[in-house]
Formats: sequence, C-alpha cells, structure tokens
Amino acid sequence: MNPLLLWLAVRSLKPKGGYHSFAVLIAVLGVVVGVAALIIVNSVMTGFQDAIKKRLLSANADIIVMKRSGPFVRYDYAQHVISKIKGVVGVEPFIYVPAMATAGQAQTAASASIRGCVPALEPKVTSIPRHMVVGDWKLFESSPKGVVIGRILADTLGITVGDEITFISPYGRKTPFGVIPRTAKFTVVGIFEVGMYQFDSSLVLAHLDAVRKAFGFGDSVTGLMVKVRDLNLVKPVERQIEAVLGPAYSVQDWISLNKSLFSALKLEKLAMFLILTLIVVVASFNISSLLMMTVSSKSRDIAILKTVGAENGFIVKVFVLQGLLIGAIGTILGEAIGIAVSVFGEKFKLIPLPPDVYYIDHLPFQLHLADCVVAAVAALIISGIATVYPALRAAKTEPVKVLRMGES
Repeated sequence: MNPLLLWLAVRSLKPKGGYHSFAVLIAVLGVVVGVAALIIVNSVMTGFQDAIKKRLLSANADIIVMKRSGPFVRYDYAQHVISKIKGVVGVEPFIYVPAMATAGQAQTAASASIRGCVPALEPKVTSIPRHMVVGDWKLFESSPKGVVIGRILADTLGITVGDEITFISPYGRKTPFGVIPRTAKFTVVGIFEVGMYQFDSSLVLAHLDAVRKAFGFGDSVTGLMVKVRDLNLVKPVERQIEAVLGPAYSVQDWISLNKSLFSALKLEKLAMFLILTLIVVVASFNISSLLMMTVSSKSRDIAILKTVGAENGFIVKVFVLQGLLIGAIGTILGEAIGIAVSVFGEKFKLIPLPPDVYYIDHLPFQLHLADCVVAAVAALIISGIATVYPALRAAKTEPVKVLRMGES
C-alpha cells in the first residue's frame, strides 16, 4: 500500500477535539454496536439450536421405526436387520404409554409418558443412564418392577428412590360394564435429569416386559429406536432401513420428528441477522456523513493535492480507506465485545430461563467461526459502500474554483 495514501487517511481520523472527533467516535461506536449485536445474537441462536438438539437426542433415538398399520409383532427380525446396517450402533424395542401418575398419601397426580425399554440396550441408544442423579442404572436392570423417572416429575409427586408410584393408563380392558382403565404399580429405583423440561417432567422408563403385562400389549411393541455413530449418517441410514424393511414400515429421523421446531429456529436466526444488520447500515450513514463533512472541510487540501499531480483515483482511495479504517476499528472492537460476552455468558450462565417455557434452564451461547466471519465481512462491505459517494464527490473537486474561493 502507498505510504502516503495510508498517512493521509489516518491523519484525518486523528482526534482533533470538537465536533469532528465526536463524529468519528459516533461512527466507530455504531459499527461496534452492530457487529457485537450480530455476534451475540447469532451465538445465542446457534447455542439454542445446539442445546435443544443435544437435549432432544439425550433422551431420544436418532431414528424411530414403526409399523404403518397393525401391531408391530415381528420386531426381532427388523431389529436384527437394522443392527447389521453400517453406522448403526444401537437398536432397542420400545413401548410408549401415556398415563397419569399418582404417589404418596396425598395422591398427588401428574401426567407421565411411560416408555418400556430394555435396560441393557438403553445405554447404546440414549444417554439417560449417564444422567442419573439418584439411584443406580445397574439396580434398574435387576429390578423388573422398578422404574426410572425424571427429576421434575419426582419433585412434583414428592417421591424419591424406594417409593411406590401408580400409573393409570387410558389403554383399558373391556368388561361387561365398559372399558376400565388399567392401573399398574411400580417402585422408583432411579431419578434422572437430562436438562430438558419435556423429559424431566414426564418421562418414565420401565422394563419392556413389565409394561407389556401391565397394559396388555401382548408380544407387540410400539417401535424400534435406532442410534447411529454420527449424525451425518442419519439420512443415509434412514434410506437403507426403508429399503431393507419395505413400505410396510414408517422410518422417521430426529430432524423430521422435530422439523417445525428447528425450521422456526433457523428462520428466526435469519430474521434476527437481517434486522441487526440494519444497525450496521445505520452506522454506515454516520460514516458517509462524516466523510462528506471531511470533503467539505478539506476541499482546499484536496485541491492542493490535485494541483501537485494527485489523480482522481488517488483521492477516491484516500476517502475509501478512511471509511474502511473506521469500519475495521469498529469491527475489531465489536468482535472483541461480542466474543467476550458470548464466552462469559455461557461460562457463568448469566441469563437464567424458565425451563418449562424454553426447554432449557439458561440462555446458551455457542460461538461459531463462520458467524464471526460473516459479521465482520458484512460490516466491512457496508462500510466500504458508505464511502463511495463521498469519495466520488472528493474526486470531482475542481482545484481552480476552490483555490480562487480561498483567495477571495
């Protein structure tokens, strides 16, 4: 870069006191606020998506396989076939039963979702065994009438390990007097907490055979839960399962099961990015007005430069460089503030959230390099565009007219 070009651009930005210095400060702060806001909001939206994804998959499988019609009886064959597919690390049959849970002398009630599982296979499919806060998973494996429940559900019912819990299911049995709801009693042998209200407040794990007997499922199951080695393999594995089992089975991955949620989050992130970019656009108006003021106040200096041989292109470059320097300083400071807020916000969990509304207990921050780069590039491009008109006006300065006006 031409040293003279850089010297002229920096010289006009040095603090001189008065309105000019204030205008430079406002222009820089506008870019700082815009870039910092972009990074912080993007990190929050990305963190929220990642947190929801992590917690969803902690208690759910990557892929769910179900029968399209009729009872899912021959699940042993499907389980064997799916387990042979490359990338699959775990397959587990499950039974889902909605129920009302009651416990204690006061008979406190809460809605619950019972999932019949195979305790030995559960660690290969979900991470619930690793999220036990009271009790032991080994004890659950050896307790056919034992259940593991979410922490919030346990607090709601006022029970702990060793207490009895009763479930009332709408899957009733027919009698001469009508359909009578089925009831079943289990003993709590463990309490888990995955950090997502949806599961911690209602999910109950019980032995598959115990759920069958209690609620009359016979030899059938609701479906199969499938875990893959890498989330990038979900779609290929899903297609292979469909090809192997045929159209009689419904195969859905975690993305399609939660499509509306993640589509809404993705759209919200894009909308917030576009809205916050307007802050940088507004800051660019400050840059443009500052340069226009500089062109007006430095018209004599511009005229002198042109009389000693400075070409229009050189003058344009001086003012474009000034605007880019303002944008660069604001971008660097904004990036530093945005990254610092994101790092400390996640480390110290500065903003708590009600988990029953937002699924998670604090506002998550997740920095991605791509978000930081996009924010910086957007700020620099907008700053550069803001310099075009003032730079062209400076290049059109007529030395003869300006110098004559100065003499008069």
